[in-house]
Amino acid sequence: MEQKSIIIIGAGIAGLSAGCYGQMNSYRTQIFDMQNEPGGSCTAWKRKGYTFDGCIHSVGGLNPAFKLYHYWNELIDMEKLEFFYYDELGRFEDDNGNVVRFFTDPDKLEKELKSIAPEDTKFINSFIKAIKKLSKYDMQPSKALELWTPLDYYLRQFIVAPIMKYLIKWRKSVEDMTKKCKSPLLKQVLNQDFFSHFPAYFLIFSLGHLHNKNAGYPIGGSLPFARLLEKKYLDLGGRIHYDSKVTRVNTKNNKAIGITLENGEIHDEADIVISAADGHYTIFKMLEGKYINEKIRKLYSEHPMWPSAVLIYLGVSRNFGNEPSQIDLSLKKALVVDEQSKLDRIPITIYNFDPTLAAKGKTCIRVILTTGNYQYWNDLRKNNIKKYKQEKTRISKEIIEILDQRLGNIKNNIDVIDVATPATFKRYTNNWKGSTQGWEWTPGLIPEFIKKELPGLKNFYLIGQWVEPGGGVPTAAISGRNVIQIICKRDKKPFVATVP
Repeated sequence: MEQKSIIIIGAGIAGLSAGCYGQMNSYRTQIFDMQNEPGGSCTAWKRKGYTFDGCIHSVGGLNPAFKLYHYWNELIDMEKLEFFYYDELGRFEDDNGNVVRFFTDPDKLEKELKSIAPEDTKFINSFIKAIKKLSKYDMQPSKALELWTPLDYYLRQFIVAPIMKYLIKWRKSVEDMTKKCKSPLLKQVLNQDFFSHFPAYFLIFSLGHLHNKNAGYPIGGSLPFARLLEKKYLDLGGRIHYDSKVTRVNTKNNKAIGITLENGEIHDEADIVISAADGHYTIFKMLEGKYINEKIRKLYSEHPMWPSAVLIYLGVSRNFGNEPSQIDLSLKKALVVDEQSKLDRIPITIYNFDPTLAAKGKTCIRVILTTGNYQYWNDLRKNNIKKYKQEKTRISKEIIEILDQRLGNIKNNIDVIDVATPATFKRYTNNWKGSTQGWEWTPGLIPEFIKKELPGLKNFYLIGQWVEPGGGVPTAAISGRNVIQIICKRDKKPFVATVP
């Protein structure tokens, strides 16, 4: 039987995962990517001896008691990796001198929170109880939702039943859940920017998984992690074409048959095309908006998106061994990011836990400044490059001043400064509006289900963060795994998750 050919657009985590599982299942696959290295948004870059990581805070699926660990093990040898496990999700510090350690150990966290907000003991007890309960449950489905039968849905209710009351109770945002709390400090501590884009139970699950070592940071960071998937894919016989931007998905009789590259090359040898690229660019540019319906229009015009960001990276010639790795710092004066965005607190990552990113005695620091004003930065870079550079300099100077006041001895020890803006994300990953994780996972019981297929188009699939609200590295990998499961099912062949 002749092998079917699959073309995959994008060598990010989702594309590499799909490629690996495609090869395992005897499909002939090749990946095309606009950049010259793997990973997509899961990347890092070097500046004057420092490595600045652009993605991973933590990766889920590190505990063998959970299914995701075994899915990762299908792609990489987990036992050979070294991970850093956070004792603290972060340390909150405000301008009144309050310091609150957000421990990942629920017992330590309970004690810490009650010390700052004894008046909210009832809420804290409920919060800690939910962490302990949900940390034990593996919510990862065994197969793609598209393949679920009525029996799967029936059996799922028995799996979820023991924790359903927790999911229902904590399905709202953290902001909504803490409205009745009496302590303003407790509200500030719990309302961290990253977790504001999810239902509250996502924070609870995250703390539970960090505590039971089911989540952690891979030493070496994002790009080496992505290269592990690249190596697996190449070892399985896959082919990657870098510096090959796809501008069009070619169709015939409403079937995807191949792609056209920016340089004019045409590759129409595909039985199936999978796009792990930006969703908006795929649907409205590569496919010219021909295969959409009202739900897709509404999705791309109304659904909340994950914001973009200005990232400030510093290479500092000193150690920070006594500092926490994560600081959520309240500011005395609001920081102006751009015309629409002002921040009264900033998240600081001190990479004192990864010695591979800088030479001995030196450290990388990252500050993330969220903004929904992509257009400002994109227009500025396009139309006024001088002011664009001035704005990057302005923001970096303000951040350095803030860090110097908090950490001390920063200004005189900076070796290198690097600033990435929403325009940088758009240029490097082609992500719509510079979004770093696609759609937000809006408060509710479950995330919105987005189909991997487009109406009226056969032999085509869309995977990655634009069909998986909430995004993230594990979600991207599962998206690639799931799409090959779906293809195998439709080709009436068993899905294989090992080397053939």
